[in-house]
Amino acid sequence: MKICKQALNLSSEGGQSSSREKAPDLFDVNISNEALRKIVAHTKSSDEKVGLLIGTVAHDGLWVTDVIGGYGPANSTGTVLLPQTLARVADDIIKRRIEGTIVGWYHSHIGYGIFLSDVDIDTQLKLQQFSQYVVALVIDPTINQFGVFIYDPRLGLVQLPSSQIRVV
Repeated sequence: MKICKQALNLSSEGGQSSSREKAPDLFDVNISNEALRKIVAHTKSSDEKVGLLIGTVAHDGLWVTDVIGGYGPANSTGTVLLPQTLARVADDIIKRRIEGTIVGWYHSHIGYGIFLSDVDIDTQLKLQQFSQYVVALVIDPTINQFGVFIYDPRLGLVQLPSSQIRVV
């Protein structure tokens, strides 16, 4: 699995990051191999898929340690995370049945590439109001690539460079 639009040299086995400099005031994102494996498995479909990224924020950035797939209405160009899924996950976090917190969301673009649509940006802004450390991961399994996005109030929509994403 390669990170889109950047040096394209970071594989799911934990390849090396590019030599690009870190963007100012942006944080690093660390994704566990197991979390990425689950995303890939969940999104291998002709319909779009969506899910939640679970993890923590630490001194060295955001850590995505697990994912929870959402199973709602979907077709080849859209999907919905059911409110019941979000409520169940929140309850499981409060009751400590899930370690960590919601640190983002993921969804697939089947054959359309790596970007955030207007609907995706609205979703990101809604989730990011709870924490600046909420990311959107978009995966296109047909080209075996993914990208990680945030919305920075000063910079607007930002796709994090591969130098700030590690698969561990």
